[in-house]
Amino acid sequence: MSKNNRKYTNIIRATAIGCLVSMSGLAWAQEVPSECVEMGALAFDNWTKTDAGGTGSLPAGETNSDYVRCKSCHGWDRMGVDGGYVRRSRTGSRPNAGAGDGDSTSRAIVTGSVTAAQILHQGVGRSYAQGTGSWVAQDQGHSAGNKAAHANGYTLGNQHPDFSDGTMTQTQLDCLVEFLNYEDADWSTYFAAIHPEQNPVLYTIVDTADAAAGEAFFNARCTACHQLSFVTDYLQEDGKFSELAHKARWGIPNTMMSRAIMGDPTAQEVIDMMAYLQQESGTGFAVNPGLTGTWWGGPTRNGEGFLLEFGFSNEELTLFASFYTYDNMGNQAWLVASPTGGGPVDGDTVAVNVFLVTGPMWGDDFDPSDSNLVTWGTGEFSFPSCSSGHVLLTPNQDGIGLGFSNLEYDLSRDVMVSGIECPTAP
Repeated sequence: MSKNNRKYTNIIRATAIGCLVSMSGLAWAQEVPSECVEMGALAFDNWTKTDAGGTGSLPAGETNSDYVRCKSCHGWDRMGVDGGYVRRSRTGSRPNAGAGDGDSTSRAIVTGSVTAAQILHQGVGRSYAQGTGSWVAQDQGHSAGNKAAHANGYTLGNQHPDFSDGTMTQTQLDCLVEFLNYEDADWSTYFAAIHPEQNPVLYTIVDTADAAAGEAFFNARCTACHQLSFVTDYLQEDGKFSELAHKARWGIPNTMMSRAIMGDPTAQEVIDMMAYLQQESGTGFAVNPGLTGTWWGGPTRNGEGFLLEFGFSNEELTLFASFYTYDNMGNQAWLVASPTGGGPVDGDTVAVNVFLVTGPMWGDDFDPSDSNLVTWGTGEFSFPSCSSGHVLLTPNQDGIGLGFSNLEYDLSRDVMVSGIECPTAP
């Protein structure tokens, strides 16, 4: 079947399905991927594999497959240093994909603009033999030449290969072009945003995701081979949602994990599954220094609020919180809080010990030795995003004896924002 006929057939099939997904605020018809798109997806993973149309062997002169795999430099989301591979640096057997070595060169692939010439790199790419052993290890002698080579690091193995010698077939080349220009394969189909500044990388899944449907899909299609605990542990690593999106949608060449065995999953099914797994693995939004600022409960709680500061102590993220409020007699009261156990803090929820501060006098009469720190009780702050939070405060017997009771409400910071970068939009 010709490429044009395949495309025409897919349009008819997509129209019959009538499935719509959200992408960049617009709705578009989700086409059924052609066989060529499916091969291109496998070729992007590893074009030397037979399932991807390859011979099953590496090209002559190459010993490390990662030096010829597209995903090795562009990342599973094809965003390079701006995506899931942001901290993936080179080793003895793979080239550099992220900024781990300080190379900020963009390796992003723009869907809809890829040409065969860009993939081939004819006459300008490195040969396969030059890619082997391009990792420069610093020897114990620390010679000037070796230091320079080690510092430079980006030798030929980190450059795009020349694929024009025929080892990548014309069919593979055509299908790679078709896949890389296929909008349903673009990362924005699955993620509303990717935030490399959070470690591990934070993925905001598109808002069409249905976690309940994702649980049903995972149980029906995945549990025969993968336990939930294995997958949730895997997702704790940097950039794994990019890899999951690709492999769950397109499969892995020369393994049992093929699209056919998985039931030809749609983009929506993969989106739903990722929402479920993110929920189960706790790998969504996490506390970060960008949450520093003034938080309050809105107009109904006007006159009291929280001053929260997230920062690093001995390279571990921690929190100091203060709450300006009132006691049951209407007197000004200050509560302060720090993480239970001293920190560090992670995830989207922070448990704290809460203290009541009394004693010192105003102005010239201030004496820090007058401070009286009463263990007031416990609390919990949780944050689903940079602009919303929730607080729960529970007094102990001493706090109850002073007239305090449980307090719980939602928080926002629409009064002011600290200006510290936060990995989701306010």
